[in-house]
Amino acid sequence: MLDPARRKLYSYVAVVAVYVIVFGWWVFFFVHQSEFLVRRLERRGVTLPADAEAALREATDESMRMFVFEGSFLGLLLLASMFLVMRSLQREVVVHRQQKNFLSAVTHELKSPLASAKLYLESLALGRAEGEKRERYLRNAHADLERLQEMVEQLLESARMSSTGPPVRIERLALRTELAHILDELARDPATASVQSSLAPGDDLEVEADPLALRTMLRNLLTNAIKYAGPAPRVELTTRAEGSAAAVRVRDFGPGLKALDVRRIFEPFVRGGDELVRTRKGVGLGLYMVAELARAQRGAARAIGSVEGGGFAVEFTLPLARDKR
Repeated sequence: MLDPARRKLYSYVAVVAVYVIVFGWWVFFFVHQSEFLVRRLERRGVTLPADAEAALREATDESMRMFVFEGSFLGLLLLASMFLVMRSLQREVVVHRQQKNFLSAVTHELKSPLASAKLYLESLALGRAEGEKRERYLRNAHADLERLQEMVEQLLESARMSSTGPPVRIERLALRTELAHILDELARDPATASVQSSLAPGDDLEVEADPLALRTMLRNLLTNAIKYAGPAPRVELTTRAEGSAAAVRVRDFGPGLKALDVRRIFEPFVRGGDELVRTRKGVGLGLYMVAELARAQRGAARAIGSVEGGGFAVEFTLPLARDKR
């Protein structure tokens, strides 16, 4: 069953199609008006002299040009307004889909850790866990609460980005040195330690970027690899100069993504799989934040759904330091 926003869009498309057909018939009628009048007179047995027929054609052609010009101008205005309305309806369809994704994702992500933490704490309150089991229950409850906190922080950061843009402090950075340092930090972070990450050889380019934003981007991409790149996630980073920018490609070796997902992967609350049949944690904000942070640093992000040799890659650009361009 179609959602209300999509029904409105399809109904409006039908109205536009009817208008185009009617407008096309109106133009056709005025272009051939003189021929219609002459034929109608001939059917009634009236034969016009050649000069009278020529005068009639000239008069109708003159009025035709005036009406077609004025009608075309009004028609263009109407078509422009229809186009704007259609764009608005298309945006409403996208927003409705994002809301549906958001509700599905957040509902699941809130219910699961809340129910788990509640169960652990109730067991502890009732004295059902002692010794090592008690410690394990406390660790698990703490992990569930940290997961909730991380999700809330992501949602708040996403709201800030959509309203004011992410705050960044641009510095001059040696790109590969900075990337190696961040990867070393993330290798010691329990949330990303399971990823086998490597930095391929390349030129050490100097860029203008925010080191904290760069760390957040890489952390999100490594977390994404943990979710989608299989039981032993592996990530490879490569760097290269691309005009006046440095391009950083972060590639995993998982199953990759469908073409449809690649086109929408940087939208908020969009994930690689069906939101209604969820098997992985997350609300679909990681790659959205990557794209927004890249844009805030005067760069851009793009996804490559199928990489030669398998996997999925995200490539983002950062401006080269000015005297290096």
